[in-house]
Amino acid sequence: MPVIIEVPAISRSALIPLFENHRRDRALIDCVLEGHSGRARVNDASAPAVARVDGGPLTALGGDPASTDAEALIRCAPIDSVTPETDGWRAVLERIFAGRIKAIPFVTWSAASLDVAELERRVRGLAHGYELRRVDAPLIDRLVEDLRKEWVLENFRSRDDFLRRGVGYVALHDGRVVAGATSAIASSRAIDIDIETVAAHRRKGFATAVGAALALECLVRGLEPLWLASNEASCRLAAKLGYTRGDSYETYEIAPQSAPPVI
Repeated sequence: MPVIIEVPAISRSALIPLFENHRRDRALIDCVLEGHSGRARVNDASAPAVARVDGGPLTALGGDPASTDAEALIRCAPIDSVTPETDGWRAVLERIFAGRIKAIPFVTWSAASLDVAELERRVRGLAHGYELRRVDAPLIDRLVEDLRKEWVLENFRSRDDFLRRGVGYVALHDGRVVAGATSAIASSRAIDIDIETVAAHRRKGFATAVGAALALECLVRGLEPLWLASNEASCRLAAKLGYTRGDSYETYEIAPQSAPPVI
């Protein structure tokens, strides 16, 4: 049985060539390889043929899927969600997890067309009686409690790490968070955006306002605010903010071994 080796944060830059052609999950891959959070594993420390990075529920696989160690790498720890970057990795995953895969369609949206003036206008559109605030330490706790975002720090080492590398904005009403836009993952180049609105406050423009504020902050910092949509509501919001629709792809959700087969 091949031995899969965990790579310490300080040494993960050596794995960059195995992921350099990846287009999907770039924020996750870069975040882990830059050593900020998550885990990285390889089949060989000196000459890796395959590598795996994990952050929160997401996994990315790099290297040669035809490697004799590819299956051992995949099986070394549970996988919740993984995007097959190539047909080779897709075939390996479908063989190993036959009957346990649910394919989730995603649409990419490009931030290249974002317009600062339009984003500023969207921010000013917040309804009277509501306050827009950038996330600070106390508001992280409010996010968790009011929006039930228990995982908000999942890809950060601590609150301080989030405040240093991440970014977020919330809409407040009577001291409670009714909508929030945060960086689910953050690397030196990009973030993955997550937006949530309390059910009773939806369809009132709050997601648009906090999303615009977050996108503006990213542009100021020189970060790419990545937008990946898995439903039409997310697509409509991206278009409203000024993103341009890109291509489509699938992420695989893997059911646990004991779960019923995926139909």
